[in-house]
Amino acid sequence: MSAPITIVVLAVDAQSEDVKAALESALGQVAGAQILVSGRDPAQLPSLAGFAGDFTAIPLDEPTQASARNAAIAQASAPYLVVVDGHERLAKDALRRHLEALDVETDLAGSYGRTAIHDGEKVRVRPEHGKGGPVFTRLLKEKHLIPSSACLVWRKDALGDAPFDEAYGCPAALRLDMALKLARVGELAFHPSVLAERRRETLELHGLEEMVKVLLSVLYSDEPLGEKLEQRARFRLARHLVAIGKQHYRNEDYRRAGKFFDEAVKAAPGYFKGRRYQFMNFVKNTMSRAR
Repeated sequence: MSAPITIVVLAVDAQSEDVKAALESALGQVAGAQILVSGRDPAQLPSLAGFAGDFTAIPLDEPTQASARNAAIAQASAPYLVVVDGHERLAKDALRRHLEALDVETDLAGSYGRTAIHDGEKVRVRPEHGKGGPVFTRLLKEKHLIPSSACLVWRKDALGDAPFDEAYGCPAALRLDMALKLARVGELAFHPSVLAERRRETLELHGLEEMVKVLLSVLYSDEPLGEKLEQRARFRLARHLVAIGKQHYRNEDYRRAGKFFDEAVKAAPGYFKGRRYQFMNFVKNTMSRAR
């Protein structure tokens, strides 16, 4: 009999102690679960020396965020999957309700819950509300719908053995890309309980650039989005382009900053609404400083 769920714990960029904590949060979640640790060789992680938990290691010579995920998923024996990054934790008894939903509603592609995001002494829970509409639409609009890999349980046969794109190395871009693929092939259930916990995530320049690539791939895919959905995608694209521009501006690279601000306006002029003219002046002033 196959395992009820495969829990993939990633050991790529996280510290050894974080990987151990993520693994400990996976143990005991579901009786008979297959637990895989993928990425760096667990034998080289001091925190796992002599670790007594029941898991299978998938060591990779040069693991990337995508290759570590895909290597584990290819060896998954269960019909359902969840990925836990080394910086994340599964909440106590997190998976039961999601497995029940997937067992009962066989047409579901996946099930997601909330993530408790720890930012110093503050804890914020995302998403704040229920799904409130098609998940694909909300993924293109909302920043915090799928804030953690560990808050999404999906059916393996919905996407196959290698759903994560090697073009992306940023976990946030990998999450968004995979969740968009999943939302295209089927419905996702939502349960208003905390499924995962993680520290606050800040996107660096390369992460923002990869988020832009994900959104461009959606906008220029062969599947039409429709006018309203395309607008949502363009608004989110504009947000990320502005964020990239701000980073270049802080680094006093005004030429690049101005170009990204300009591209944001071209991508979604309606996004700036009443602030459009003020923003356009800011773009012009930024580009003039580059001369």
